[in-house]
Amino acid sequence: MIDLGTFIAVLHDNEINGEISWFFDPVWTVKPGDRRNGYDAVAVVSSLGEAAEWLRATAIPLHRDSTFAQRYDHLPRPADDIG
Repeated sequence: MIDLGTFIAVLHDNEINGEISWFFDPVWTVKPGDRRNGYDAVAVVSSLGEAAEWLRATAIPLHRDSTFAQRYDHLPRPADDIG
């Protein structure tokens, strides 16, 4: 299982910006990037695990040379395996 806190810390440490937001129903929005520099993509998913997995899969090709990509590229994980 991927620890969500560690996952976000590794994104941060690699200067990979992103957002995960939610509303009260099972709607999660995830975006790599930021308001100042722009977003590279946007997805609406139904769980936090799915949001993290989508962000992982999307951030890797955008930051291929990062230690984030090196750490998480070989881990094909289902959404429920992130928590």
